[in-house]
Amino acid sequence: MEKIIRVLNELVRAGVVDRYAIGGAVGVIFYTEAVSTKDVDVFVSAPQTPSGVIHLGSIYDYLKRAGYPMEGQYFIIDGVPVDFLAVYDDLTMEALERSTLKRVGKTMARVFRPEYLAAVALKTGRPQDMKKIDLLVAAPGLDEDSLKDLLKRHGLLDKWRRYVNG
Repeated sequence: MEKIIRVLNELVRAGVVDRYAIGGAVGVIFYTEAVSTKDVDVFVSAPQTPSGVIHLGSIYDYLKRAGYPMEGQYFIIDGVPVDFLAVYDDLTMEALERSTLKRVGKTMARVFRPEYLAAVALKTGRPQDMKKIDLLVAAPGLDEDSLKDLLKRHGLLDKWRRYVNG
């Protein structure tokens, strides 16, 4: 995992991306027990073409030149599939902007805060996402007041109440 973080930090230093943050199941692992996942989700702020199309080509070009192969949508870095996702709404943009630093070995990684991991999982709503929410809510470090404020601002508070109340 540390190799992946070093590559992500290289992308920032090289100016390929302004910033990144790890989300998804691997993001959850920074705050809870391990969960099963096949890949690392890396959210990035990517440039848009004049017509509004999000362009991840500079990431792909950089990593291909660096010798990292692709399998489907994933780059394989240190044997692990890495999925680059452009922030796609106000919630993921805010999650990226407010991400926090976490240590992986000797390297620092940007990771979504637990409140944002829970909110994105709730919005996505798949069964595996709901499991992530359960883990995050049970773990120390989740700020429930911040989570409720975040859910309210992004129109997810009613969905949260339905989830909590079963």
